[in-house]
Amino acid sequence: MKGQVFTVAKLHYINGVVFKAAESRSTTIETLAGSYPETTKSGNAKHPEKRVRDLVRLAAGVGLLTLDKHKVDITELGQRYYHARSPLKWGLSDKQRVILQQYILEDPYRTETIYAITTLLFLTKAGYKGDKLSRQYAIEIGKAAAWKSDVTYAGFTKFGLSYIEELGLMQVSESDLMAGGPSAEERYQEKVNTVNLIVLPEGQLPAPMPATIGRRVRYPSNPRISKTALVAADFKCELDSKHITFRNCASNNQYMEAHHLVPMSKQGLFDVRLDVPENILSLCPTCHRKIHLADDAERKATVEKAFRLKAKGLPTRGIHIDFKRLCQLYSFPT
Repeated sequence: MKGQVFTVAKLHYINGVVFKAAESRSTTIETLAGSYPETTKSGNAKHPEKRVRDLVRLAAGVGLLTLDKHKVDITELGQRYYHARSPLKWGLSDKQRVILQQYILEDPYRTETIYAITTLLFLTKAGYKGDKLSRQYAIEIGKAAAWKSDVTYAGFTKFGLSYIEELGLMQVSESDLMAGGPSAEERYQEKVNTVNLIVLPEGQLPAPMPATIGRRVRYPSNPRISKTALVAADFKCELDSKHITFRNCASNNQYMEAHHLVPMSKQGLFDVRLDVPENILSLCPTCHRKIHLADDAERKATVEKAFRLKAKGLPTRGIHIDFKRLCQLYSFPT
């Protein structure tokens, strides 16, 4: 399944197709469309096959079904969801809600649909509201150009917020959304290599709102934006293209890591967004670790080389910084 589904107003509308698929284990779009009095909440649809396909795509996006052209199969998660149903068909039971919550939070980048839901949740928790929320949401999931108008932004955001409400996700803590710990960086780099890239609008973008976790303020970076930088570099180390790593089994590309030249930890010092491809380097693990772990002299020389590579691109995003200021951000001794 590719792409998010924004044409279904309520998440529980998927129950008709999920339950029907669970009862037969394997079915088709045509069969589900032929049973539309049972598979759609209204019991009626002007174009039942199109409506059913949208419902199936949404159900697949949250892991309950698989869709291969016209063939629809229930997943193991879908069977668990089906058996957790309540007598009220058109609604989520508490058990169904927990099943979906756990699946979504286990990997917020698992599918395009889950990514859209968790992105909207994070923005809402960060304090975005109204038009600002809708516009930022469109940017973060790569739909700013496709949606085009504020009316479309608002409509699809409303649908996404209804999913969050049904799932009870507003009660989820920020720490569950942004897992920390020693392996957080490793998980992030894994996502960079496997998620789909995203195309941001051109020019400078407003700085994002921070997330507060306990007493810490964080500006999370988006692995889909980092993926764009890796693709632009053709999955080669920008500091030395002769550095060879290995072929990533998940993406079939050479494994590279993403590094923000102007650190995301310094986002609060800038009025523009730092999480943009022009500020991200594609690096082999050795060069990446050199920036973080080498002695100050070698780190400074490596950052200087990286700065020369990115010096022209940074101003196009409104990031105006010279090497002296960059050294201060890295806390290099003067």
